[in-house]
Amino acid sequence: MKNTSLPKELEAAREQIEAHAHQYGLDFFPIIYEVLDYRTLYETASMGGFPIRYPHWRFGMEYDQLMKGHVWMGSTIYEMVINTNPSYSYLLEGNETVTQKMVMAHVTAHVDFFKHNMWFAHTNRKMLDEMANHASRIQLLIDRYGYEVVEDFIDTCLSLENLIDYHSPYIKRPDTRTDQPIIDDDTPPMVEGLKVERDYMRHYINPPEFLEAERRKVDEERQRYRRFPENPQRDILLFLLNYAPLERWQHTVLEIIRDEAYYFAPQGMTKILNEGWACLVAGSLVYTNCGLLPIETVIAHSPEIQVSDGTALQHVYDHANFTERETVYLRTRRGFCLEGSTTHRVLRPDGSWRRLDALQPGDQLQLAAGPDLWAQNYVTLAGEATSESVLADPLLVHEHMDEPLCTLATVQPGAATGPSIVPTFPPTSRPLVLDETAGAFLGCIVSNGYINDITHTIALIASDKEQVDQFAVLVHTLFGLPVTRRFDANCWRASVMSPEAVAWLLALGLKSMTTHDQQLPDSLLRSPKSVVMAFLQALYDGAGTVEPTGVTLTTPSEVVGQIVQLLLLNVGILSTRREQANGYWHIALTSHSVSRFAAEIGFRLARPQRALQHWLATHPWPQPEDWQDDIVELTCRRAAVYDISVTETHRYAAQGFINHNSYWHSEIMTRKMVQDSEIISFADLHSGVVATGSGRLNPYKLGIELLRHIEERWDKGRFGKAYDECDDLYEK
Repeated sequence: MKNTSLPKELEAAREQIEAHAHQYGLDFFPIIYEVLDYRTLYETASMGGFPIRYPHWRFGMEYDQLMKGHVWMGSTIYEMVINTNPSYSYLLEGNETVTQKMVMAHVTAHVDFFKHNMWFAHTNRKMLDEMANHASRIQLLIDRYGYEVVEDFIDTCLSLENLIDYHSPYIKRPDTRTDQPIIDDDTPPMVEGLKVERDYMRHYINPPEFLEAERRKVDEERQRYRRFPENPQRDILLFLLNYAPLERWQHTVLEIIRDEAYYFAPQGMTKILNEGWACLVAGSLVYTNCGLLPIETVIAHSPEIQVSDGTALQHVYDHANFTERETVYLRTRRGFCLEGSTTHRVLRPDGSWRRLDALQPGDQLQLAAGPDLWAQNYVTLAGEATSESVLADPLLVHEHMDEPLCTLATVQPGAATGPSIVPTFPPTSRPLVLDETAGAFLGCIVSNGYINDITHTIALIASDKEQVDQFAVLVHTLFGLPVTRRFDANCWRASVMSPEAVAWLLALGLKSMTTHDQQLPDSLLRSPKSVVMAFLQALYDGAGTVEPTGVTLTTPSEVVGQIVQLLLLNVGILSTRREQANGYWHIALTSHSVSRFAAEIGFRLARPQRALQHWLATHPWPQPEDWQDDIVELTCRRAAVYDISVTETHRYAAQGFINHNSYWHSEIMTRKMVQDSEIISFADLHSGVVATGSGRLNPYKLGIELLRHIEERWDKGRFGKAYDECDDLYEK
């Protein structure tokens, strides 16, 4: 018998390809490859990829069609894979090595799709054995009833094989049972008649004519039930199995055809669009050289952004986004959160990667940040300070100015004046640059400030007069306005009325008359380290305290707490974020992180500064904490997800974790397996795979174009009720 196993060089390539595929996050059944000559391959293909099927003339017809296409039209089957466990894949003998590599890389993605796609969840993974069993049963029927009789009935069944309920494995419908044909039930109906207490009266109460009439009624009811199911049915083959007047052997044949139809159905349903990879949900914050940015912003400006892999900067060379994917949300003991697609992988302390859907509560993850990675230039805010002017969003400024996102401003950090110097500004002026003074002012507002856009008032309530005085200096520095200060109810209150200042804060992204859902300005997260540290110092001056356990920040906003925790992590400060009984959030620092806090941020106010120095003197912590964290919550969700592909290390720091980027199957070839001498052949081969021609549909090309079309419609807003109802062609 001819040896069909892989030769040495292909076996080595298979091991490398599958190792790379596992690193990329693919999870597939074991794959058994066989190398077949073209005749054997076409024989197998004509029978749906299975080497053994029941005998029927249509398999010979399909084989003849494939062979003529190969001989006269030059068509070639490059790969064939079966949805089983283990999966079987067939390679064509005589193909170039680069072709065989591409096929094996492609097959790993196919098998990963078979294993995890919902449509394949209910398929029989032992179908290879089942097909052999079907062939044996049909052959027994042929031996008993004759080939022509059985083949003629198979022809009838095959003409109806697509009349099944494609969604029945996932939606439980009534009347989905398979009964033996009623016509073969020879047991006569039992009719007892009316109840009789005395035997001698039985003949008079239940005469033979009455019993016969009752028996006819029962027969009619059985016939009615046999012909009319209780509910309408989508599965015509099931209807025939339950109600058609079939002999037992016919029932067996129809049941075999139906089983195989349901096995092949998902392959037809997913032929065109059968892949798509993604990672994190929208809003996930990534450490970049332009600041702490949402992943969708990284994708929008990817050519000019570099991301941190936890130790160094890397370029983003590819990206993708998809809507409505299954996701896993996780939360750790310290309060770090991450949500991504089920196949997204994160780094563990032992250096291994683990998919989100494979994690368990109690598993440990590696924490990471920039580290100490910040934007280099101030964010310009643009516009003259008038009540009618609108604060320019830096990203919109980028689009109009045609300048890189990271260099919107021309002012370097440290050039701006600090809050201790009070220059003279017109009463209507507003800051044009988000510098250290503006950052400290934002920290005061977020800590215990108040914005009222109805009365055009900005207020600060504090127990420390020094903080109120510093707030007044900041307001005068930024807006040139005087601040009213008074002592009321055991606390100090400072306020200023200014429509321009209120509009400036609201345009930045702060919210009016709210605390629990307060946000931090995106422009602050895109600012240099000195600005962010000034913000955090003012924030801790107003909402931070020194306690016996360390330093604690209290905030009513969950979002503010999450972002502050990530900002602290970027300067090497580990914190624990927990919700309190009163609905407020505590961000607690202890041990070595308090020392880092004192070195990087600290307090400006004298009273908490003295308390911090006393704590450090009485609590020496020379060793830093362990940057590992335990998972305490895992929740399944659905959301839009985004993916970026990163050079060299193929990982990036986001949300406090090290994340592995995703790949498409072509990545295995272009970045790992193709040698220099094979690149031209691979490019030529790949272009042929997606090529189109008259008279045929190319599922590879159509799948790519469908995804591109969906992406374009989504990016341009060409969907939804407003788009469908738009009658203006130009606007649409």
